[in-house]
Amino acid sequence: MKLGIYKETKVRIPRKDLVRLFDMVVAEEGDPEWSTDTNLVFTTDERIHELNRQFRAKDMSTDVLSFNIDEADEPGGVFGEIYISVPFAKRQADGYGGTQSEEFLRLFCHGLLHLFGYDHMNDEDENLMVRRHEYFLARLGARS
Repeated sequence: MKLGIYKETKVRIPRKDLVRLFDMVVAEEGDPEWSTDTNLVFTTDERIHELNRQFRAKDMSTDVLSFNIDEADEPGGVFGEIYISVPFAKRQADGYGGTQSEEFLRLFCHGLLHLFGYDHMNDEDENLMVRRHEYFLARLGARS
């Protein structure tokens, strides 16, 4: 699997750590035979609001959205796309007392785990997702 990183807004990102995190998660959650791509898009509040309304029927902005697109083993396919709202992430980082880079890593990990089938629809699933999230961020040396 390969990671494509795209910026729809001007922002500094922790590219090396994002790639390291991606590689760690894929190594444990994926299959070495998969040849699909995953796209990470840093975007605006307006764009993520539009995506949230269009695909989730939620008329509001949010921090991160994940969309599975193709099957993971489809050659040349796109496994999924993750959108992070840069302004939303900055507000959250300020609220949590962390850095914007830490928040980008946290949100990317969350979105990536969604692509691999994790969710937080009930307490048991949420606990599992939180444990995996904390595990990967700790391995990276980042705050969870």
